[in-house]
Amino acid sequence: MAFTDLRLFIDAAGGIGERKDIDGAHWNLEIGCITELMAEQDGPLLLFDSIAGYPKGFRIATNVIATARRFALALGLPVDASKLEILKTWRSNLRALKPCSPIEVLSGPLTENVLEGSQVDLGIFPTPKWHEHDGGRYIGTGDMVVTKDPDSGWINVGTYRACVAGKDRVTLWIIEHKHGKQIAHKYWQAKRACPVAIVLGCEPATWIAAPSAAKAGVSEYDYAGALRGEPVEVVRAPYTGLPVPATSEIVLEGEIPPPQDESEMEGPFGEWPGYYTHSGRECVVRVKRILHRDNPIILGNPPLLPITERYGIPLFAARIWDHLEQSGVADVQGVWCHCHTLMVVVSLKQRHAGHAMHALTAIAGMQTGASMYRYYIAVDEDIDPVDLKQVIWAMCTRVDPAESIQTLKSWTSDLDPRLSPEKREKGDFTMSRMLIDACKPFVWRDSFPLANKFSAEKREEIWERWMAKLQLK
Repeated sequence: MAFTDLRLFIDAAGGIGERKDIDGAHWNLEIGCITELMAEQDGPLLLFDSIAGYPKGFRIATNVIATARRFALALGLPVDASKLEILKTWRSNLRALKPCSPIEVLSGPLTENVLEGSQVDLGIFPTPKWHEHDGGRYIGTGDMVVTKDPDSGWINVGTYRACVAGKDRVTLWIIEHKHGKQIAHKYWQAKRACPVAIVLGCEPATWIAAPSAAKAGVSEYDYAGALRGEPVEVVRAPYTGLPVPATSEIVLEGEIPPPQDESEMEGPFGEWPGYYTHSGRECVVRVKRILHRDNPIILGNPPLLPITERYGIPLFAARIWDHLEQSGVADVQGVWCHCHTLMVVVSLKQRHAGHAMHALTAIAGMQTGASMYRYYIAVDEDIDPVDLKQVIWAMCTRVDPAESIQTLKSWTSDLDPRLSPEKREKGDFTMSRMLIDACKPFVWRDSFPLANKFSAEKREEIWERWMAKLQLK
């Protein structure tokens, strides 16, 4: 079932016991810290209201899809299945997905309030300072930045961090290779400002599509329609003419002038690898109009340490799994990503010597939109790739560091905290990656010591007999 807006999803999360309303928190660090504390406990979706200094009704939602159950809810998957089963179901559904172009409608709840001219004031929204050492108040963490290619008309939607820089200004930090930056450059080369619309709250399936790294020329709105099983309804933003979801909570629209005409200091900001990153002059958005619903909700998705979850199921693992099979790697039992994809684990039923390293090199060579994969680990089929404790056990007992590990050089991101200042200054964005074969050695796997663990059949038998008395769920 596709949710028509963020509010219905929040209500549905409450219906499965995964919502907590919080009144009276302060925008200055309290909301960010509470978000972090609850994420560390795999806690509920948080809906903040009556925020200090702001009227009741101007709200912020955080940890929106940070558990497997809420992520499954957003995409219409079974909410009570195991994480790997949810991923398998998604992977099965993925094969049937068909791009679905958005449908333009004349109006929607978004246009309940339209502010322009002297009315434009970003200060009406309770933008948090998310982390202690952030360089400002970031209104765009779970945003969708909409631009249009001036040559082809292609509508691109990306997710880039946006910081309030004045009553009618926000900064945008967009890495050079991202489509949004490439489109902006086309306008700047023609000595024009780039039209832009920033969506600050949307139902999660559409929002999930924004950072999906669709191919150039393919709109994320089409992918969002596929995820939803029905088209996204959009309205034309009045200043830019760009399509934005009709049920969005808040939209800022305006233009991005060439940086040589106007720029602002941006950063630092606590980013997803778990460190504060990037500070420098960046492009700005001159906000010309603000559209918002009554009682608007900012969708907050502040990066936290990658030991927590921002997305309950790593959908990219399904793409890796498909890539492995397309590369001729047989008998893949499961794929999972840990630390926001910094570690990728594949579980295999080994069929021949070199099978594990074949899988690892295939993953390492996969073309992706992300850029900071660091560790690739292969484990046997008796290891659950979702369970990091099991993965570490396999690494500690089945790996010979002299024989089971290979490294290779690849590219990385400006966000990489391990990139030295010297390499960063030279523009040398390269970093090593490690391939770890944590499988039993194939040639003598049948002689490998037997694991000290009950069989699945015996565990199930005793579980069923004693579950009620032990009050186990």
